[in-house]
Amino acid sequence: MQFRSPRFGRKIRRSAGQSRPRLAIETLEERLVPATLPNGFTEAVITNGLSSPTAMEIAPDGRIFVAEQSGALRVIEHGSLLPQAFFDLNVNSSGERGLLGVAFDPNFATNQFIYVYYTTASSPVHNRVSRFTASGNVVAPNSELVLLNLNNLSSATNHNGGAIHFGLDGKLYVGVGDNANGANSQTLGNLLGKVLRINTDSANLIPNDNPFVNQASGLNDAIWALGLRNPFTFAVQPGTGRIFINDVGQVTWEEINDGIAGSNYGWPRSEGIRQPGDPVTSIGTYRDPLLKYAH
Repeated sequence: MQFRSPRFGRKIRRSAGQSRPRLAIETLEERLVPATLPNGFTEAVITNGLSSPTAMEIAPDGRIFVAEQSGALRVIEHGSLLPQAFFDLNVNSSGERGLLGVAFDPNFATNQFIYVYYTTASSPVHNRVSRFTASGNVVAPNSELVLLNLNNLSSATNHNGGAIHFGLDGKLYVGVGDNANGANSQTLGNLLGKVLRINTDSANLIPNDNPFVNQASGLNDAIWALGLRNPFTFAVQPGTGRIFINDVGQVTWEEINDGIAGSNYGWPRSEGIRQPGDPVTSIGTYRDPLLKYAH
């Protein structure tokens, strides 16, 4: 099963020195699996027939749920892609928008809750985190519970983020892109360019131990880390709960960041390792990436 989508096949840049940001689109080099696999790894095709897959998650019973950018959540069971989608949401899939993330509730075996991150089709367009209830291999009718509506998007269709995963603390972590506006990443006034941390109880959405609850307000109390450009994927290390955040760079560097509460990863004031002369962040604790590598 190979994953390639417009979200990974394009990069949006802002030209330096312009008084107003302008967007340019360039095709990235192909991301291919290495010719030589690391020791202990093997490669096998699980299925084909997917269309622009953006994310996947493995259910406790071994089924694989794959999000397609156009809004379908597909199920792979016993090595076969089921013909009927779990659901097919009406989404805005322009550019890097669409159905972008999926996660299973830690108690999925008993409550059958599935969480997704997607871009709404209706105006004003924004990204959303919702919970659905499974009924076997399809969604239970009328089971959507909207947990979080993110900020309205500009006309820029890139930098939506979309990764969602549960931490070992039982909280849902959400990676949100900066909507192609770096200024969003350095403010506690919106949810863009951040990693968020929320409860799954819609009546008690914000954990009271989030790092910025005394500095932000309203839904912005969900901010757990900031200074990110487009954290379209991240991972929670089994056993330790350590979070590794992948961030798309602009000019030179891609980043893998150590996910720590209250951290500011510097975008757009710095990219990669902060250099002498780079402005110091004014919110949170500045943190260099664990790994930077050139485009």
